[in-house]
Amino acid sequence: MSDTPARNGFTLVEMLIALALFAVIAVGALGLLRFSVDAELASRNKTDSIAAQRRFLSVWTADLAQAVPRPARDQGGQVHPAFEANVDGVLIRLTRSGWDNVDGAARPSLQKVEYRLTPAALVRAGYPFPDGAAPEGGAEMLPLTGAPTVRFRNKDGNWRDRWEPQLTTELPVAVELLLPQAGRPPLRIVSLVGVNYQ
Repeated sequence: MSDTPARNGFTLVEMLIALALFAVIAVGALGLLRFSVDAELASRNKTDSIAAQRRFLSVWTADLAQAVPRPARDQGGQVHPAFEANVDGVLIRLTRSGWDNVDGAARPSLQKVEYRLTPAALVRAGYPFPDGAAPEGGAEMLPLTGAPTVRFRNKDGNWRDRWEPQLTTELPVAVELLLPQAGRPPLRIVSLVGVNYQ
């Protein structure tokens, strides 16, 4: 029989080396996890931004395409042109057709809508009636990083910075909207106005 004891365990040095290797692997895994979480958040934010822009673009182009040459009255009875721009803090205000009445409510198929600016977003508000009604609360359509710029194309083919119609029923041919974006060139949207009425 031998008097030397059998070695069935780890030495202290071996344990410290194993713990150091485990710590290095854990730090690497934690960094990889953090990177994937950051990438997921950035991807989600970008996707949400693109979705908001597409929703806005859909509603904006539909409103402008369905514009009708119908003047409207405000709550005081004053007549306003069919298409207004940069008046009373409103980017644009117009009367549009195609307002579906699926619930059979007592209202016309025409709707007056306006787009106005808040410090943080572009807001769309509808009116329950084209004449004599106040706008409803409105819904934020698109977050903004700065004030948008709007131009109007006349029937003569020229772009104008201001919309000054000669007749109350006059509509621009097209509207150009420039939306500032952080760190990128502005988003340019050109939409035809009143496609069925030109």
